[in-house]
Amino acid sequence: PSTKLAISRFGNQDGQLGYVLRKITTTPVGASYEVTTTEVARYCTQGAKPAVSFDERFIVYHHYVTAADAVDLGFTGPNDPAFAPYLSQGAANVYLMELTTGVVKRVTNMKPGQYALFPHFRSDGWIYIQIRDRNDGNQEYVLASDAALLSE
Repeated sequence: PSTKLAISRFGNQDGQLGYVLRKITTTPVGASYEVTTTEVARYCTQGAKPAVSFDERFIVYHHYVTAADAVDLGFTGPNDPAFAPYLSQGAANVYLMELTTGVVKRVTNMKPGQYALFPHFRSDGWIYIQIRDRNDGNQEYVLASDAALLSE
């Protein structure tokens, strides 16, 4: 990435509300620089630390499953008996967001007790994701995804 963009989480006393994208401008001042940031966009979606793609088109982040995710995961709602293991065992999925549109796409579909974490971009656009599987003796794996390359 150009290092001219910064993205961070924002929220209030109740927790995270989303992400804020800022443009970084540096101006030489003597032997140093004056650095300013200008807000470019806000994205109202929850997740952990995002990673920016090298073409600065996407961010990728992981999100721990909550009751609010039940319908997105294909259940009738948070009270669906089949969703209960997600609440008791936990899970995390990785999401890809296109920065200019804010369109979010789920990249993984983890089961209860499985966590897709810490996604980051390679320079060729592939995404690496760490998988922790509590159902398999806490095994850890690395997953590679071309989800950003397939997005239109």
